[in-house]
Amino acid sequence: MLGIENINVGYDGTAVLHAINAQFQPGTLTALVGPNGTGKSSLLKAMAGLIPSKGAVKLGDTPMTNSERLKTIAYMPQDTGAQSSLTVLEVVLLGRLRSLGLRVGDDIKAQAVTALERFRLQAFQDRAIGALSGGQRQLVFLAQSLFRSPDVLLLDEPTAALDLRHQLIVLERIVETCHASGMIAVAAMHDLTLAARFADRIIFLHDGQVAADGPPAKVLTPAILEQVYRVAAEVQPGPSGALHVSPVRALDSIGAG
Repeated sequence: MLGIENINVGYDGTAVLHAINAQFQPGTLTALVGPNGTGKSSLLKAMAGLIPSKGAVKLGDTPMTNSERLKTIAYMPQDTGAQSSLTVLEVVLLGRLRSLGLRVGDDIKAQAVTALERFRLQAFQDRAIGALSGGQRQLVFLAQSLFRSPDVLLLDEPTAALDLRHQLIVLERIVETCHASGMIAVAAMHDLTLAARFADRIIFLHDGQVAADGPPAKVLTPAILEQVYRVAAEVQPGPSGALHVSPVRALDSIGAG
């Protein structure tokens, strides 16, 4: 189990996150949602040890040092822009940089190709990563993150640059990996319908604090959407049983309008 206790983050004297507490169970995907600027990316970076923060990140009951987080946690940023001359296969292999020797064995290369095959990217393995589209790069870096076989995977908007088909493929692969290996995944997301479809749990952040936390069916409600986003919205189950969110109108800053 991964736990965060009293995580606080600030920039230039301005508080961004206030005393965030949560526990994440193995084999689950948690969606972090909320308005722009509410601290989703900052929370992921603080959990990964990439920015200064106060509070503790624990694996089990033991606080983790930054070096332990680097070994245990994989973080994939929203911006995966790259102009490197490295090939796609080389980028995926870098996921295991700490364990690679001077010569990469054929078995490790075969495993990296398998990681690419999960996203239908094997045809691009010899192409320079900088020559790919933004969406293709997003998939390559996700393949790299999963190739690391991390205990914890933190993702900042993993579907932002992807078309509808690849959004589904990415989230399906993340959920499959969680269920198969016990990996903990936490993803910042904007699409609430996708979050409801794939996440075991949704954490709403608002003004740097947790506004709601629980299974989608419990927390994805018109009242919470009004509180967090200042919108009127309809939330209804679709044919598959997953919830669908339909925004109706923006509310003014004073009342429900």
